[in-house]
Amino acid sequence: MPETLVKTGKISSILECTTSLPLVNGANLTFVHRKCYFVHQKICLGKVPRSEYSLKKLIAFLLVLLTLPCLLKADEVLWPLAIDISQSSSFAEFRGMRFHAGIDLRTRQKNGFPVRAIADGFISRASVQFRGYGYALYIDHPQLKTRVVYGHLQDFSGQIKNYIDTKLKKMGQRHGINDFFTPERFPVKKGQIVALSGDTGNGPSHLHFEMRTLNDEPLAPGLFGYRPEDKIFPSFHWFYVEPMAHQTVIDGSFLPARFALEKSGKSTCRLASSPVISGKVALQAGISDTNGAGNRYGVEKITLKSGDKTLVERLFHQYSYDENRQCPWVYDYFKSNEKNTGYVYNLFKWPFDTLPFARQFPAWSGFVDSSEFVGGRFNFEILAYDYGNNKIQAAGALVAKKHDFSRQFSSDVLVNYKMAEFHQTNFSLVAVGYGQAKDRSLSSSYGTVRVEDKAGKASDLSCILRTDRIEIAFDLEPRWQAGAWLEEQRLLPETVFVDSRGGEVAIEKGARAVFPAGSLNFPVFAALRPTVAMPAPGGNAKRGWLKPFSAIWHLTPDNVVFNSEARVGIVPQNYNGDMRKLGVYNVNGEKSYSHNGEKNEGGALTFSVRTGGRYVILEDLLAPVLNYTRQTTHYHLGKCYVFKVSDVGKGVDYLSARAEINGSSTEVYSDPDKAEIYVVVAPSALPHLVKLHISDQAGNIAEVSRKIKN
Repeated sequence: MPETLVKTGKISSILECTTSLPLVNGANLTFVHRKCYFVHQKICLGKVPRSEYSLKKLIAFLLVLLTLPCLLKADEVLWPLAIDISQSSSFAEFRGMRFHAGIDLRTRQKNGFPVRAIADGFISRASVQFRGYGYALYIDHPQLKTRVVYGHLQDFSGQIKNYIDTKLKKMGQRHGINDFFTPERFPVKKGQIVALSGDTGNGPSHLHFEMRTLNDEPLAPGLFGYRPEDKIFPSFHWFYVEPMAHQTVIDGSFLPARFALEKSGKSTCRLASSPVISGKVALQAGISDTNGAGNRYGVEKITLKSGDKTLVERLFHQYSYDENRQCPWVYDYFKSNEKNTGYVYNLFKWPFDTLPFARQFPAWSGFVDSSEFVGGRFNFEILAYDYGNNKIQAAGALVAKKHDFSRQFSSDVLVNYKMAEFHQTNFSLVAVGYGQAKDRSLSSSYGTVRVEDKAGKASDLSCILRTDRIEIAFDLEPRWQAGAWLEEQRLLPETVFVDSRGGEVAIEKGARAVFPAGSLNFPVFAALRPTVAMPAPGGNAKRGWLKPFSAIWHLTPDNVVFNSEARVGIVPQNYNGDMRKLGVYNVNGEKSYSHNGEKNEGGALTFSVRTGGRYVILEDLLAPVLNYTRQTTHYHLGKCYVFKVSDVGKGVDYLSARAEINGSSTEVYSDPDKAEIYVVVAPSALPHLVKLHISDQAGNIAEVSRKIKN
């Protein structure tokens, strides 16, 4: 229990309130009341003896209430939509390699709801783009020191609409505007209708609502009171333990481990078992939140505690776009992309994490060492709050056990094990073999095994021996890149040792990967080699096939996120056709491919990646397929004929669409999210003979003619 209950000075904004005005229950002011922008009182209760805590707690609470008159008089926050508020995403939630910069508000799967200015201010920017935010409006609110972004709008309203409509007409375009304005050009008042909600750019019908500093750093709208009613608690999924030093052992393995959690109350759970640890580890927790409508959300605050000590805490209130690439240092990228895991939070802080979420905690916070466990146990607690202040807790313990690796395993003990795979952690390379031990009494035995590098230099490496499995832990030294041997058995394949200085990986002819300096935070043993010489074609029997013109190349490690992009190039095999037809495809499973994207550079197809993976070159000779579906009245286009388009190869080039009605050109527009093409109806008598042309990214052209009589 903190001795100082409330300690604060004059506070000039709700941002400072929420981060520097803790209440007696440990929550922040924003969790209790969210209508305040200014607090002028100064309160300091000093230190409270534990024996008087109950009385002092009551007094402290009453004193805090005395500071709230200004809050009670403050206006209610004005939501940008005048409909029931339902979120479909949260601030700073996991979006792969980036954070979500705002919150998304549902619009009942419809467009056209009025969008209101939340306060007095001025329109500082308006953008009309084909993708991205589509129609987007930026309003500065000097009194709040914030900028609000409304994205995916159907249209603007008032003077800004007239300005945009006039400019688009003059340009003869439907998009391509990104204009900035001074304060006097388009002032707005609180509650003024500034736009209509829509589905332009990316995504279905919804409103992207984003708040920023005036320097364009995203802020949590919850800091300003934008918190819909929320009675649904987040949920824990799994608990993870990661090795954070060479030779760390987690439940009898050198590799990371996942553990189940079991409920102990409505919002509490416990670790189902206590992992046995030897060495340094860090913890992770899989958490998801929802408002009952199916979407996953992130949490506002997550804390790892041991007793009264907070080891690390993240408060998701603000970050900068420059820090977006650090998303994988907060969330585990690979685990968060698995099914039924929620977002997997790292309950520790890397030294290269500069995000403000845990700025007050030094590098390596959250790491724990079994040698420092009190009484051989490390008791911990995880607390997570969503933006509705619903709190969940998980508790558990790690048990320390020191393993004796002094025993030397002889080669005849290991002869029945065949090395089958190897795994990389940030601190070790672990070779794994399977088989059957001659001596069954050796189950779960610890020791060393003598291993040689290519030069013949021998080393005794830590080894865990089970009845049917063996693990050998290699240190991260360049000597192992040429391989390792246990007598005549090869333990490691040839790789390239790459560290923070970067390097080139070109083990086999036909492909290479280049890691620039600074692209790796920890050394890796990288490889790029063909794994399937004759891949199956892509596509399907109904639509046609995409012929492969390379092996399937596997870039490893494929369980590491690079700090910045590595550049990969693959040379097509025996190809004399049009290079535009070739594309690099991700191999998602057997006969399952998806187009990755590429550039033709010197006869090789190149692309950038932040993780490893499997890739193949396929030739796309298949034109898109067009089908007429219906007539509609489009908000911007008027009456249209709608065609569906699909492609099994490199994808549709939506901007290439051209159409004629009765031999005369007419306007065409498209919506990639819906895979729809809109042909604007010309003012001529029926019947209409509509001809539509479109190409894909490989240059294959599709044409369709449709006679429409009514």
